[in-house]
Amino acid sequence: MMKMKNRFMTMAMIGITMAILGCGKDFLEKRKDISLAVPRTLEDAELLLNHTNQNFGTTPGLQIISADEYTMEEPNLNSLSITERSSFLWSRDFYQGERFNLDWTYMFSQVYYANTVIELIDGMGALEGPQKDRADGLRGRALFHRAHANWWLAQLFAENYRPGQNDGSLGIPLKRTGNIHEDLRVYSLKETYDFILSDLREAERLLPAVPSGLSSPSKLACDAFFARIFLDIGDYGQALAHADLAIPKLSLMDYNQFGLENDSRRPFPGLFPSGNPEVAFFSSAIPYGCPVFGNGCRVDPQIYASFEQGDLRRNLFFYRFDDQQNVIFRGSYGGASVYALFTGLALDELLLIKAECLARENEGPMAVKVLNDLLETRFDPASFSPRVHTDDRGTLDMVLMERRKQLLARGLRWSDLKRLNREAGREEWLKRSFPKMGEFVLSPEDPRYIFPIPKEEVERYGLEVYPR
Repeated sequence: MMKMKNRFMTMAMIGITMAILGCGKDFLEKRKDISLAVPRTLEDAELLLNHTNQNFGTTPGLQIISADEYTMEEPNLNSLSITERSSFLWSRDFYQGERFNLDWTYMFSQVYYANTVIELIDGMGALEGPQKDRADGLRGRALFHRAHANWWLAQLFAENYRPGQNDGSLGIPLKRTGNIHEDLRVYSLKETYDFILSDLREAERLLPAVPSGLSSPSKLACDAFFARIFLDIGDYGQALAHADLAIPKLSLMDYNQFGLENDSRRPFPGLFPSGNPEVAFFSSAIPYGCPVFGNGCRVDPQIYASFEQGDLRRNLFFYRFDDQQNVIFRGSYGGASVYALFTGLALDELLLIKAECLARENEGPMAVKVLNDLLETRFDPASFSPRVHTDDRGTLDMVLMERRKQLLARGLRWSDLKRLNREAGREEWLKRSFPKMGEFVLSPEDPRYIFPIPKEEVERYGLEVYPR
């Protein structure tokens, strides 16, 4: 029953995606004859950016399945789709004949529609007054969404970027126009990140200081996103600078205000219109069967055990069926929706970015102060013991552990594994063991950390790809 349900959901998402992308031959032929299908006005541009079918605010989800946050029993693997199962087992033959990768398709859908808006506005010529202000805002939103989608694509389909070390390594294909027949090639990592950062800088110049809603980008969201990107590529000075710009504009929730009942409901407030003061920009992962719909997918027991008594997240983040071996995650900032695993930009992440950057810049005592500012809102006051700086490495270890706990299921753990595996003493060997299937291992430098581009895309455009 579960297997049939999961297959139905996957096929439904594929069907919706193909309708969104409009890549079918019949659709393209009809579009040539329907002038109204071509956006021409600022109203059209705004409709494209606001319409949910364009998937803005949706991010990949397979990296959550691949990381070390969830476990699954062997019999439940059959309930997964091919790409989910391959993600969980790090399969070398990833697609096994399947044509689609929703993570790839949804992100390129966003890039396509963002390009359409940018081209529409650039083709309008000189505008003045309110029309120019409106066009600038729409163009800024489109640039942000293009940067956001391309960054997420790079997290899955390219290696971790370290400027000056692997500039010439393969990045991702960069779609630059609204022409669905545009020829594609894979750009270098440097070219990929230069393009992403250029889009984000221009977006920040055009966007308003604060968002009109949490699903709309703003200068605040740009600074939060800059902090995330620069941390990931190891530019800790820039990451710290942008985190410091964003942090004062957001407020921490005190987890003591929420009930501690052990039920499956989401404990945190709904996001819209602005119910969570920590959130700068909302996005959520594609809702795959694992972990969103269960399918026997459970939180790794070691992660659950790392939340000590008195840590309010132990109850707020998790629902326990019977014991520590059977725990599901419910602590998403996605509000009441059980389908939304929050992957957006928020204050808790920014504080952890700041603490990590300070620890790496030999400012351990300041890093611990930032960490304690966060943790005192996550603990019962009677149980909280402020963290203490001993040495810089110990403080960095402490910050990284809290990052893993607070940002559980945010979609960032896969990227963290890739970047931290480059550091001596922080390498992780991921293992999954099953009674009949045996053991599956992912070493720190394994090429399977890079998801394969769909074969159909590789063959259509002759794309250069990473070996797997």
